[in-house]
Amino acid sequence: MKRVLVVDDETDYRMLLRALLQAEGYEVVMAGNGEEALEKLEEQPVDLIVSDIFMPVMDGIKFYRTVRLMALYQELPFLFVSAHDDTHALDAIRDPRYDGFLRKGRPVEEFLDWIEYLMTPEDNRPSSLPGGARSRLNAQLRAARRGKP
Repeated sequence: MKRVLVVDDETDYRMLLRALLQAEGYEVVMAGNGEEALEKLEEQPVDLIVSDIFMPVMDGIKFYRTVRLMALYQELPFLFVSAHDDTHALDAIRDPRYDGFLRKGRPVEEFLDWIEYLMTPEDNRPSSLPGGARSRLNAQLRAARRGKP
């Protein structure tokens, strides 16, 4: 069974994602911030991380950077979620190594499409991003991956 780590300071949102993921057959580990999530990663490996960007204690960006320093998780799929789809969020995740961004409040189907996309080995992923890369953040991240400004 595939295991997903959900990191978000909003308890209700964590619970919603847990219910969605469990209904799809995933095991779910939850944390309220990046620091707590690092502790969870030490306890048990995961196959995917879904993380908010803006959280207290340790935000999603610092958490991401710390995870990427861990040998076991350098290539782990990582999906950012945030209520913010603005210049500040874009600046926070401009690194082309980030796998994707989904604005909170998007349809459930789009979230599940992202999970399926990221759980697929990179060589076998479809060429188009889930949701048709509606988010300008995803379009810019994709361009950065291809070496375009």
